[in-house]
Amino acid sequence: MTLMRFASVLGLCGILSGCETFGDEVGVSEGLVSRHANKVIVATSQRQRADRYLLAGLLLAPLALDAAQDETDADTAITRLNAHYQTMAELYEAIAECSTTEIETIEADENNSCRVQLESHPAQNEALDKDGYSFEVLAYEVQSDLYFLGKSALINLDLDDKVKDVIDLDPTALVSLLRELGELAPTLRRGLATYRDGIVIYTDAVYESVEDGCDNEKPKPKLCSSFKKRYSRIGALTDEEGNPVRGLSKVLADARQDASGKQWQLSKRQRYAILSHMDTACARAYRMLSDPKGTDCLNLEGRKKLVTAFQNKPIDS
Repeated sequence: MTLMRFASVLGLCGILSGCETFGDEVGVSEGLVSRHANKVIVATSQRQRADRYLLAGLLLAPLALDAAQDETDADTAITRLNAHYQTMAELYEAIAECSTTEIETIEADENNSCRVQLESHPAQNEALDKDGYSFEVLAYEVQSDLYFLGKSALINLDLDDKVKDVIDLDPTALVSLLRELGELAPTLRRGLATYRDGIVIYTDAVYESVEDGCDNEKPKPKLCSSFKKRYSRIGALTDEEGNPVRGLSKVLADARQDASGKQWQLSKRQRYAILSHMDTACARAYRMLSDPKGTDCLNLEGRKKLVTAFQNKPIDS
């Protein structure tokens, strides 16, 4: 599609009220991505949205790296990962500067609202820091890098015709892929193992935000029951109709419901746990390079910048 045709389509969508994609791009935070992302992980604040992107990277980056078939694939995936680190760092740094979604208390006498006035004017020749008022543009850059990571994974796995199933993380479709692509089963199984670790990380974060309600709220959050049983054997948990459900699937479904309206966030440990997953996958891909260009996965410029962003006081837990 040419740029002119694309512009024409957007213009037509602006006229036709039924064009949901255009409406989302114009009127919803994060654009068209938001509708689909909220079906997986509910996020309301800018900080939660940044953490949601980090969780998405946990799934896509290792898959792209582990699916590399040769040196070119590995080099491309590592380059994509470095770009993802860079844009995630810029997003976290902006939120650390200030947030527009709520007054996020950092210390007893300090908050992180963009409504707090600057104490002084920047120098005329001083570069201005991005903050929460640049969130949408920075989020778009993160979305773009996640798209290219996902595209690399699908191309490396030769799954171009299975894009929707993989993006939706449809377990039934993914199991079907295991049967169709026996030689890729180890890569896909490792990807699903990473997905399970992602469930644990996310549900831990949500449980921390609702734990007090397990004693004080009526009705109690759903996680109060399922969280402690997430490692139970198959059949130990049931749904509302009494049908047996799997522990991690149940706790994820409950976390999605309980997260709405709660101030959940990833802790420092959880953010570093996600980074550790990416480091491990990157190291496997790095070994495929015959000319490593003088740097390893732990010294990628984007990674160093992301670690620095994790250490910024306003986003620490």
